[in-house]
Amino acid sequence: MSEMGLFEAMNTMRAMRRLKPDPVPLELIRKVLDAGIKAPSSQNTQPWAFLVVQDLQGKKFIQERYHQAMMSRFGLRQSTPDDSSPRARMFRAALYLAEHLHEVPVLLLVCGLRDWPAAIPPEKRAGKAPPSYGSVYPCVQNILLACRALGLGATLTTVHMFFEEELHEHFGIPEEYGVVTLIPIGFPQGKFGPVTRRPAEEVTHFDRWEKQTPL
Repeated sequence: MSEMGLFEAMNTMRAMRRLKPDPVPLELIRKVLDAGIKAPSSQNTQPWAFLVVQDLQGKKFIQERYHQAMMSRFGLRQSTPDDSSPRARMFRAALYLAEHLHEVPVLLLVCGLRDWPAAIPPEKRAGKAPPSYGSVYPCVQNILLACRALGLGATLTTVHMFFEEELHEHFGIPEEYGVVTLIPIGFPQGKFGPVTRRPAEEVTHFDRWEKQTPL
């Protein structure tokens, strides 16, 4: 299989929420995770750790809580079947994922060591420190790009935040780690293609916010 170029991967990568139940070979999972650990991190701390959930019981545990959280948070916003707007289609895909999450072959929990940001003084640090998001998200993006390059569908989700304590208890995740994101991974039902985004020129400013053209 020929390797996909970086810019082609970025230009055609989108959230894939409808995934086939077909197994994902272990060598592909390892290749994706190996891409993740190549990411840069603050002071080269490499604070990430991964939990790969493939067992049906474990996936069902996550799916039940994920679906409950989705419905309690977004259930009243369900669109009508005849609504073909991009937002409605996205929401239907998100609900589909919530209903079928246990059928996805791989549920990847990306965790990060807890570490108080330097901007928060010691006297204001209460409770658990958050994961080092700034160091873990480059790893997450590498994983998503690697999935795209290998023909795998994936999407970054954070609904796990509604039941993270249960994840820690059920899967034995150490308290010194926080769960940063849950990434469902599988072969996509749909097709990849060019994505539509606001042009960079519309969201770029030079020297001062009101200037959108360089000198």
